[in-house]
Amino acid sequence: MSSGAGTGDERQTGLPWREDLMANTGKSGVGAAIIALLTSPGFAVITTWRIAKMLRFQTRWGHQITWLLVRMLMKRGCYISVLAEIGPGLILPHPTGVVIGEGARIGRSVMLYHNVTLGRRAWDEPGCPTIGDNVVIYTGAVLVGPISLGEGVNVAANAVVTRDVPPNAVVAGAPARVVRAEAPGRKRA
Repeated sequence: MSSGAGTGDERQTGLPWREDLMANTGKSGVGAAIIALLTSPGFAVITTWRIAKMLRFQTRWGHQITWLLVRMLMKRGCYISVLAEIGPGLILPHPTGVVIGEGARIGRSVMLYHNVTLGRRAWDEPGCPTIGDNVVIYTGAVLVGPISLGEGVNVAANAVVTRDVPPNAVVAGAPARVVRAEAPGRKRA
């Protein structure tokens, strides 16, 4: 896996909002950010999450503000734990139903479609997925347990991934199996 999905430290340095904005809109600047916050639900979700994560330990009222922001995300129909690590450039075309559990680690330029779940196998088992850079996870996919997805992986819709996936593979099915060792030219729609 590339360095983007390594430890969460290098991914959380700086402010990844510009990369999030560029990934979601192809534009940068204050005007583009304001328009994206009003018109792009995915960009609004990831921006709200980044603010919640930043404020969690920064201010006297950080926990309370974080709780309110996470509740705002839940009203949008998604849950992203502030204990997750998310690299810059996350794209959520339709964020409804997205669940990212605590301990999940997501690399750079990852795209998650609606109803994607990244979580534990059971509530009392540790370990959430680690997602490499440039991964696309399509609608309804479920990734559970302490697994790793290599860079450039495509996960088909409704796949249930419970094992590690090598870089650039395409996985599909329940349970998911590698259906192509090399992903064809990735298309983001």
